[in-house]
Amino acid sequence: MYYSSHKNAFYPATVRDDYESSGKWPDDAIKVTDQEWKIYGQGEPPKGMRRGADEHGRPAWVPIPPPDLETLAARKRQEIDAERDRAFAAGLPYKIAGHDDVVQTRPQDQINLLGLSAKAQRLLAAGDTETTFTFRGLSNVNRTLTAEQMDALALAALEHIEQIYGRSWLRKDAIDAALEDENLDDDAKRAAIEAVTW
Repeated sequence: MYYSSHKNAFYPATVRDDYESSGKWPDDAIKVTDQEWKIYGQGEPPKGMRRGADEHGRPAWVPIPPPDLETLAARKRQEIDAERDRAFAAGLPYKIAGHDDVVQTRPQDQINLLGLSAKAQRLLAAGDTETTFTFRGLSNVNRTLTAEQMDALALAALEHIEQIYGRSWLRKDAIDAALEDENLDDDAKRAAIEAVTW
């Protein structure tokens, strides 16, 4: 078995002639031991490592380099988005018509809440105190609410949603600020970005 550090790949001795005749045999290919092939060609790398070459061009486990700053920032933004979406999915604990429940605040729920709030406010503005709303929280039990109760619930849920968005924006702004801070070197920028958590 042969190994090319330039290609970071192994080549069986049985195909050498074919590769050489086509001009594709790597110039830096060196013969490796069965043990090197077993460890680096067939084995799994330790955590945080990958196959590479040592200073002599032999196969070795080498540390996986950290991602560049833009890639790290993009991953952090995705983490923040995932946490934001989990917060939306968790909803808002709320007493609905006197019962402990959870108002769901996922994106599809947000549209419904806006509509219910607008309808409740129209009824209240018209002086309608008779019309009621049927609302289901996470418990999946129908609850009857007055327009005033519905408006209060919808506004509380919308404020909860706004706070979640605000929290995600602050964290994304912190990521951008770290990237743009000219007083920080790359290591300090990396540390600042990695420190951003939900």
